[in-house]
Amino acid sequence: MSRTHRLALAATALTFTAGLAATAAPAQAAAAAQPSISSVSFSGTHGPGVASPTITVNGSGFGAAAPAGTNNNVTSCGTYTANGSAYGSQLYFTDDNNFEAGYSDVGGANCIGVTVVSWSSTQVVLRFGTAYGSFAHWYLSNGDGYALSVNNGIFGGTVSGLS
Repeated sequence: MSRTHRLALAATALTFTAGLAATAAPAQAAAAAQPSISSVSFSGTHGPGVASPTITVNGSGFGAAAPAGTNNNVTSCGTYTANGSAYGSQLYFTDDNNFEAGYSDVGGANCIGVTVVSWSSTQVVLRFGTAYGSFAHWYLSNGDGYALSVNNGIFGGTVSGLS
């Protein structure tokens, strides 16, 4: 995903999140078919050289099962074991200018995959694949801006809650 696409996604997520409170009732009814993310929380340790944090996404309309993903063990960044999956544009995470995980298009997949820990229509729990933390700033820190997409429901904010 290009830097321009990442910035556009982050801007869209922040605009969408900020505009939720101002949305009129008829517009909310029309958007009911699209997943709605109400909160995202992070747990685990921040910084380089640590295991992936756990990301818990709460909301509605996620569906009964995760979208189909493709194995992300062999990437342009190297070969990894247990690196999760890539989910096209259906499930991915972007840390402002640091890394992306789970996204793929015709040009290939991100180097960091996403592992779905659990999935229900109201809660999705994720972790990053083993490429997480393996290069430069491919890790989360409290204060990082982020955007994520779950079945085209987009949400953004600032990472907090990591020890």
